[in-house]
Amino acid sequence: MATGSADEQFERIDWESLDGGRRGFATRTKVFLAGTGLLAVLFAYDLLVLTRQDEIFGRLDPERITWLFVLSLLAFACFVVVPLVTDRKRTRRYWRRLRSNNAAVASLLYLVCFLLVGTFGPLAFAPDIEFSHASQPPLLFSVDSLYPLYCLGEISNGLCHGTLRYPLGTNADGKGVLRLIVAGFRVSLVVALVTSMLLVPLATGVGLLAGYRGGWTDRLLMGYVDVQQTVPSFVVYLVLIFLFHTSLFLVVLVFGLTSWGSAARLVRSEVIQRREEPYVVAARNAGASDFHVIRHHILPNVSSTVVTAVTRQIPTLLLAEAAIAYMELNDIMIQSFGETIAYGLRGDWQTVWWPVVFPVAAFSLTVVAFSVFGDALRDVLDPRGDV
Repeated sequence: MATGSADEQFERIDWESLDGGRRGFATRTKVFLAGTGLLAVLFAYDLLVLTRQDEIFGRLDPERITWLFVLSLLAFACFVVVPLVTDRKRTRRYWRRLRSNNAAVASLLYLVCFLLVGTFGPLAFAPDIEFSHASQPPLLFSVDSLYPLYCLGEISNGLCHGTLRYPLGTNADGKGVLRLIVAGFRVSLVVALVTSMLLVPLATGVGLLAGYRGGWTDRLLMGYVDVQQTVPSFVVYLVLIFLFHTSLFLVVLVFGLTSWGSAARLVRSEVIQRREEPYVVAARNAGASDFHVIRHHILPNVSSTVVTAVTRQIPTLLLAEAAIAYMELNDIMIQSFGETIAYGLRGDWQTVWWPVVFPVAAFSLTVVAFSVFGDALRDVLDPRGDV
């Protein structure tokens, strides 16, 4: 049995203490299962009872992707936010490791704002169309007065000046660029959370099973991963849009169910290393079941691997979704960054530049923030970081 500093090299979690010493599922897991059951009942009621003209929550009529988004928010709250809040000692240790990396801290602050704006922003800043307000310049900027159909700001020397009503200007349809960015944040957040909700359990489950069981189980699962990785997710999506209509739901489903192979391989590699550690062998020799060994000794030491792998994969997923929307292979009614940028480029974007520049900047910051934070997350979650 490992003791002293050697034992500190592994992430030790007292699962029973997190649940008040009780056996069975932790409280947060029970809350997640109860919330999932409630969402399933509401979804069934919406699907089987209500018509398209009916509304389930006042003025809100959720679509399929909305149900998945709410479920992913619930999972994020239960398995990320709650552990960070309740286990303050562990959170302070993570923060000590993170704060030495200024770029990672800045990325984290940006991603917190991204999460809040993407979640609540569309409730107050839904894109609206005012054709008479088309091509309004941003605040503190101006454009030739011939471009806007009706200038809302001051006109001087033949130039139309921007106003506070549209601080980032409007596009050719009169949609506020700020509202379009908020809508783009929502789409990117949906892609990040929903695909992660699919990737994490799949990669963890397959990696744990393949690495711990070994033998024909390992060969079968890793053989499937090899086959899956030879077929790009984008190609799978192109095939499926001929069978189903284009939608964001199809995008996240395809990429979430076909992009977990590399993360599963990393988990498998970690499990193979951990399963022969002295403390794992001692637990098995003491009569512990495979489930007990995996839950108490293997999973805590590989969880950081899958979380880091998925976080670093999110930028690729965001770029893929934006590319699909840019090529108009997604639902054109969804205000993705790709759709917003593509529409802005159709006009005289060298003069009316703000419908392109501001969304590109916001989307680029989001991708870079996920990349930087994902790179730093491995060091933050590494249980050997304080040794």
